[in-house]
Amino acid sequence: MKIANFNGCQVYSLTQTRSKPEWLSEAKKRALSKDEEYRRRLDLIQDFEMTTAAQCIKMTKDGEHIIVTGGYPPLVRCYTVSDLALKFQRGLTCDIIAFESLSDDYGKQVFLQSDRTLSFHAPYGEHYKVRVPKFGRDMVYNWENCDLYVASSGEEVFRLNLESGRFKEPLNLSFEGCNKIETNPMHRLLGCGGEAGVVEFWDLRSKKSVAKHKVDPASTAAVTALKWDTDGLTLGLGTGDGNCFLYDIRSNKPVYQKEHQYGLPIIDVCFHNSSGSVISTDKKVVKIWDRNEDNMGKIMTNIETPADINGVHVVADQRGQSGMIMVAGEQSRVMTYFVPQLGPAPRWCSFLEGLTEELEESTNNSVYEDYKFVTKLELEELGATALVGTPMLKGYMHGYFMEMKLYSKLRAVSKPFEYEEHRKKKIRDKIEEKRQSRIIAQKRLPKVNKELAQKMMKGANRTKETAEVVDARFASLFKREEFEVDKDTEDYRLRNPTLASKRPGGEVDSEDDLRGMFTAVDEEEDDENDDDSLGSYDDEKDESGREEEDSDLEIYNPDDRDFMEKRDAKRAAKVKATSKNVAKEIKKQKKSKYDEEEEEGDIFTASKKAAEKIEKKLKKRTEFYELSDQFSSSKSAGATAVMLNDDAAKAMRKKEKRQGSIPLSERVSEQKKLGKMEQRVFKGTSGFTRELSYMPAADKKDKGKDSKRRVKV
Repeated sequence: MKIANFNGCQVYSLTQTRSKPEWLSEAKKRALSKDEEYRRRLDLIQDFEMTTAAQCIKMTKDGEHIIVTGGYPPLVRCYTVSDLALKFQRGLTCDIIAFESLSDDYGKQVFLQSDRTLSFHAPYGEHYKVRVPKFGRDMVYNWENCDLYVASSGEEVFRLNLESGRFKEPLNLSFEGCNKIETNPMHRLLGCGGEAGVVEFWDLRSKKSVAKHKVDPASTAAVTALKWDTDGLTLGLGTGDGNCFLYDIRSNKPVYQKEHQYGLPIIDVCFHNSSGSVISTDKKVVKIWDRNEDNMGKIMTNIETPADINGVHVVADQRGQSGMIMVAGEQSRVMTYFVPQLGPAPRWCSFLEGLTEELEESTNNSVYEDYKFVTKLELEELGATALVGTPMLKGYMHGYFMEMKLYSKLRAVSKPFEYEEHRKKKIRDKIEEKRQSRIIAQKRLPKVNKELAQKMMKGANRTKETAEVVDARFASLFKREEFEVDKDTEDYRLRNPTLASKRPGGEVDSEDDLRGMFTAVDEEEDDENDDDSLGSYDDEKDESGREEEDSDLEIYNPDDRDFMEKRDAKRAAKVKATSKNVAKEIKKQKKSKYDEEEEEGDIFTASKKAAEKIEKKLKKRTEFYELSDQFSSSKSAGATAVMLNDDAAKAMRKKEKRQGSIPLSERVSEQKKLGKMEQRVFKGTSGFTRELSYMPAADKKDKGKDSKRRVKV
């Protein structure tokens, strides 16, 4: 049971339970019988539905039976409220436009069909069929004289007397096309509403027209609904442009005019006297509004149906009108609504009042939860366009239905890190919530577009907050992340070429940037040096302290030798400086010509040296170095220092050079012969190591001499 709340008035839908897709497989339908929630759904009347759509719905006078007509195929069904089940159904040959009960129960019925026939039915079935001269639009039965009045598409209202079984003289209207016809329950005044918004009233006793009224002089909308109140004085009219009018028949001006916002033709107008309300209906909505003078026109509630409405009936029993409304519409199920504020539940379903007190608003699950609706664009994002045309996709409207399991698998493949991103975002949000609870210093700059806010605050007063500087209409510019300035876009680079060329670290992009491998040289220093070298000659002053000016015309005395010598020296210096500058320029041009090759060579050399250094570290081999004999002996080192300029020193160096060219293995064997070799093996952190030590020959001889001396002593 679904609950809707509008203006504090609760409306209980007794038919909007779990729906079944038409293309649901038989296995799925059988599985629903095991679903506890689906089994516990509320069906007020069993099989209260038609094949395709319901057209008309009414209750018999005794309030024991509900008669519903529908189409595709034309069908009549009768339900018994005492059993809350279907009593019988009958098939007809043509669509039903309207029907009337000729008795208090379901036994005698007459149906106006779209093929101009009146079909009379008895409990055993169709009793008789008669044809009317023109297509009928509505009909009403007069219980006092047994006349059946049929409104047609022409100017006539046909009268068929059921007692004598023959047609009587028709009533000729002043307009063509009568849409609705209704008799007053008090004085039997017949009201006929039709095209051009005209309502005509007839006295059935004298068979004469007593009045004619134009509903809305400013509109030509037809009258589509007409209903008398039980007091005999109030008349409700509905027009084709969605307006409802309440009239007191003693005045030609409407008491109240109610406008439906959809602009669709009014289907029915009904008076609910127990609550003092009016129920007006169009194809989209059922409006319940107050008719009392204090709150005239105030909306009690609106009932929006899932399908277009064809007919409405307010259920009544022995106590009078109830709060239950039955709606026939363009769907198989007959829609049933219960409004407790409108009236109590009928006696045959009084259990509803106990249920509504305990029910709470809850979300109803649907069989459609097993499926996911995807559009063509979403299908392309999932990479599942190849499934179009296969049983895995069910085409529906502008997309497809896909099983939820398949959709989950495809989404996991196309977006594998979506859950991790969602999880990280949730964690960040929780951290931010905890941070907000702390006492922190208030920052003036917002989180979004900090640079823009700082730039705007520079022009304004620095003490003002950002919210004061920025217009309130554009406050979301510094709050919502989607308005953040994207510096990587082409528009930003075109508008800010200087800022766009800068790197995040503040460095400027340059082709000559080799990441610190070379030292940049300031060109101004070279220019200053060059200027100084030239200026030393250009800015010379003569002995008198005057600055000599360059000029094409020179005035001098050829007999003055000092002056002539200075002039020649000055010219020679200028020529020398000019040649020096030309040489520098040529050198610069040559250097710029091969700059790229030299830079590439330097880069290659630097990278090669770094690779060699790394390779040496990786090898970690122990290197051995041989010490010369002259430095290995303490005494020979002193002698060598004395004979540094003698021929003996030169001979010693030649000998050492010659020994250096001898292989190490031969020198080791020679050392074994000349001196004593000691060998030690010890264990280190990197393994076992063998150490060889030799005693130089010179020290060995000296040691022998000392020992002899000691023996002699």
